[in-house]
Amino acid sequence: MPKLPDLVNGFKMLKEVDLNAVRLQAEKRLYVMVIGEAGAGKTALIEQLVSGPGAGEPPGFPSISMNLPEPTLQIPDDALVLLLLDAGKPDYPKERVVFDGLMARKVSTVVCYNAPGMAADEIMKLDKAAWAGTETAVITATDRDSLMRELAPAVLRACKGREVRLARYVPLLRAPVAQKLIDDTCLINATYSLTTGLAEIVPVLDLPLNVADIIVLTKNQALMAYEITLAMGMQAEWRDTIPKMTAVIGSAFLWRQLGRYLAGLIPVIGIVPKIVISYSGTYVIGEAIYQWCANGEKLNPEELKALYAVALKRGSEVAKALIEKSDSAGALTREQAAGRFRSAVSLIAARSQDTLQRIASFADSVSKPATICPACGKKSPKGASFCAFCGKPLNS
Repeated sequence: MPKLPDLVNGFKMLKEVDLNAVRLQAEKRLYVMVIGEAGAGKTALIEQLVSGPGAGEPPGFPSISMNLPEPTLQIPDDALVLLLLDAGKPDYPKERVVFDGLMARKVSTVVCYNAPGMAADEIMKLDKAAWAGTETAVITATDRDSLMRELAPAVLRACKGREVRLARYVPLLRAPVAQKLIDDTCLINATYSLTTGLAEIVPVLDLPLNVADIIVLTKNQALMAYEITLAMGMQAEWRDTIPKMTAVIGSAFLWRQLGRYLAGLIPVIGIVPKIVISYSGTYVIGEAIYQWCANGEKLNPEELKALYAVALKRGSEVAKALIEKSDSAGALTREQAAGRFRSAVSLIAARSQDTLQRIASFADSVSKPATICPACGKKSPKGASFCAFCGKPLNS
């Protein structure tokens, strides 16, 4: 069985990546300006912005300023502006002047209607179209849930490519940015596994991860882990941070566990489990790093089991969606595609449903008692058909 990705080696491979450039970009000063009239809710909003997900977490960097909407206000070109409006007012002449200047200079801006207690039908009447060309959000400045639900996504859309830097300076955004890093990397690794799997369907009873896969997957995961720590406001010097992350992840432990589960579950390994392994392993690693950053603690075995179950289900859903999309694309370009590619897509589509159902069923049983192999006497997860160690059938 090929060796599964080892995050320790992944961190070593990061030497080929300019981590100093990643760090410097994350640490580059970011100006966040909350602009609004007196009584619009600026103080309450800033109090939420500087509060992060970690218990007892120190406040964010002093980069968030409170400003009145004056025409002479100096605003840097690379600033993030939150233009705060009292939703109860009929018009906003001063804010309009500032807004037009921001749009002319293409400054990242989110227009925020502060509407505490406003009825849904009244919210629907707010003239969002008046602020065309930028993101808008209807919030309650004192309600963290509304900020996470409405403001955070709008800010991330307005500041694409600056997410890590943004989260480092604005603690409110740390959890959503960390989750975005995890989701993006999971999808990248799953898509990579699909494309390499289409090129070569792997042999029977062989986990579908080769040396090239390991290099790509581990580098992506290691960079994700480092960016999560930067986004969470932790020590930026990677020489200090990476050894700590290695201890949290536990070397290749997470990969070995996940690979062992899948090896015992599936008698014929193919493209579907390859995608599931890539997605699920990345998801578990990202969540483990995030929880360590947020809470200062490693996940215990029971928490890891629960995380495995979630990761497997999510991974199987992504695998199904990617395969269906690939099958459709293959049909549209059938005349141009190579014969081997077409055959692989057809084979994957035919086998995927049964395999995905078995993976989903297995995910439900991760925390249940193990099954003893009659051949070698070792434990395999309940629900497995084949031993994860010797490969023999468990029902013989």
